[in-house]
Amino acid sequence: MVSFKEEVKKRKWRFVIVFLLLIVAIWLLQVLIKPQSGALQNAKTQKVLVIGGSVAHGWKDTTGKGYIARAIQSLSKATKIPFQYIDRTIVGANSTQLATLYKNLYLGWLRDFKPNYVVISWGLLNDCLPKTPYSTFVFHLKQEIDEALQVGSTVIIATPPVTKATYTQFKKTEPVYAEKEIQLVNSMNNRHVILADVFDQMRAYLTAHHQTYVPYMGDGWHPNSAGHRLAGQLLYQDLLKKVE
Repeated sequence: MVSFKEEVKKRKWRFVIVFLLLIVAIWLLQVLIKPQSGALQNAKTQKVLVIGGSVAHGWKDTTGKGYIARAIQSLSKATKIPFQYIDRTIVGANSTQLATLYKNLYLGWLRDFKPNYVVISWGLLNDCLPKTPYSTFVFHLKQEIDEALQVGSTVIIATPPVTKATYTQFKKTEPVYAEKEIQLVNSMNNRHVILADVFDQMRAYLTAHHQTYVPYMGDGWHPNSAGHRLAGQLLYQDLLKKVE
């Protein structure tokens, strides 16, 4: 028969063991659940200035506000960081027009909003149609990046989602403009200039899943909601890995 003292002693040891196990569990949780690093960890609300044309604006997305807005919403949910989404897209515009006709507007937005991030995502079709020289396209895009860097912003160059025109009207030229964007970012070798290549990733996705562009198109030049949703998911996954 166990004495009263022995029973008390056993209970004390059980309490000590449970307490130690609880301490170990708390320590493991602290080790395994690490906070986000870099700018997102230290910042509160992050301002995101979005530049682009009608696709970046979200045309034909009837259930959301476009692929960029979708990506930023997902990023905010994953990182627990609030983002102020500032849409300054200009429907029908291209990079050259922003650097010339709308230059003062752009500089004013940079000055007034002081954004943490500037997302530049031209649809490229507005350059394909007038056959903007590739050198002109790159020159003005570089100018826009430099102007954003000067105010302390991190720049995200996001190539656009594919459209029907990607596979038909501008099958040969649109991939060249996208490649010029990629080459420019790579040549700058600046950690504050981030590439998110939605264009090639979306083409690869459709190929890998044996799909055509048809289910994702709103019209010849714009994705529908399904297209914006897919492009937004690809952009979000890219940003989650690259944005500090």
